[in-house]
Amino acid sequence: MRSACLALTLGLAACGQQPDIAPTQSAAAEAKPMATGSPEPTMPEKSFQVLGTEPFWAVEVLPGQLRYSDPENIAGTTFAATESSEGTGVRYSGTMSGQQISLMVQPGTCSDGMSDTVYPWTAVLTKDGRRLQGCARKR
Repeated sequence: MRSACLALTLGLAACGQQPDIAPTQSAAAEAKPMATGSPEPTMPEKSFQVLGTEPFWAVEVLPGQLRYSDPENIAGTTFAATESSEGTGVRYSGTMSGQQISLMVQPGTCSDGMSDTVYPWTAVLTKDGRRLQGCARKR
């Protein structure tokens, strides 16, 4: 039987046809971006956008400010924020409506889980004592 399979494979190759062989990688492995050997993306210098799902939220990072929005506050609330370097990332901290907000953005491939978009940075927003995961991209 093995000889017959080998002969069939060789015969198809000789005719210029490729045998129908199932891929060995899992769908999850195929979905991951391939390493390109390039260095980690550098943090954006000006403004960028951070998005999270379940629950939906967004933060626009502007020089010296953050603008937080969610489905209940589509227009968003802008407030002053300080920036500090932490390892390879940047932490933004501020107070919105009397509530402490912290946003940590770091280089790293990120998927929002809702689309096929791959983002170059990961993010964690701490609000109301809750840690919300998100992704970030340059605006």
